[in-house]
Parts: sequence; structure tokens; C-alpha cells
Amino acid sequence: METSNNSSDFNLPESNKRPQALKILCILTFVSAGLSMLSSIFNLLGGPLSPEVMEEQKVEMIKMIDELKSLEMHSFVTMLEQVQRMTESINAHFFAVSLVSIAVISTGLFGAWMMWKGKKIGFHLYIIYSLFSVIQLYFFVSPADIPTIVIVWNLILAAVFVILYSRHLKWLK
Repeated sequence: METSNNSSDFNLPESNKRPQALKILCILTFVSAGLSMLSSIFNLLGGPLSPEVMEEQKVEMIKMIDELKSLEMHSFVTMLEQVQRMTESINAHFFAVSLVSIAVISTGLFGAWMMWKGKKIGFHLYIIYSLFSVIQLYFFVSPADIPTIVIVWNLILAAVFVILYSRHLKWLK
């Protein structure tokens, strides 16, 4: 006995149903980008860090750097120095960084939503989101102040998701 359901997922012929892997990818994107969006909005509402808080963070970072120097872990020292400068630059451009971040995340969420609906344009928006997620720091921070591991990690993660989404291009219209 077949029941009637208004959901487009159940009324489509079997070959037109959304692939399970695409569902999983979209849900992962919705959760990840959604949490990033909430975080960005709360950060925006909270405003930039005060000079006092920035100074406290700098003192703590200097302590960690001194400890790493004593352990002769120079690559970590360099990375922490970059992180400190990057944090200062991001805080100096706080509102612009926050708004760009919200716009980039919105693009990713909308792209995933369009793929969820079966639209190929969503994949192209997701590629734009992936690229801007990686390069948006360069708009506000000197390239010398961005740790390589941050860029490499973001590139790997973006590439994996784009490749996984691309496997469903035949289903997208």
C-alpha cells in the first residue's frame, strides 16, 4: 500500500532521488557553515577586542613563545609569532573581516541549499565559497603573517568537499 506524501523527495522516480552521499555532504555543510555563521554573528555583535584584552593575549603568547624557544621548537615559535600578528591585524579590521566572513559563509550556505534543491549553480557557488574561504584572510592580513598550515589545511578541506560534491554533478540540473 503506497502512501501519498507532498515531499518532492518521495514523489520523484527512483533515478531522480537525491543521492544519499549528496544529502550527507549538504548536511555537513549546513552544520559547519551554520555554526560558523552563528559564531561570526556573535563575534560581530561583541565587537573587536579591547586594547587591554589584546595586551593580555600578547603577554600570554610571549610566555608561550619563550617556553617554546627554551625547548628549541623554532618552527612553532615562528608560527605563534605569525598568529599573534594575524590576530592583531584581524582585530584592527574587525568589522570588515566580520562582514566579509558572513558574506562568504552565506555564499556557501546558499550554494549547498541550491545543490540540495538539485541546482547545478549551487556547485559553482560552493566553489566560489571554497576559494574565498581560503583567500579572505589575504584581504586584511599580510601574507607573511599567515601561517602556512592555516592555508594548507583550508585548501585541503575545500578541495575534498569540492571533489566530493563534483561527483554529483550528473544529478544536478
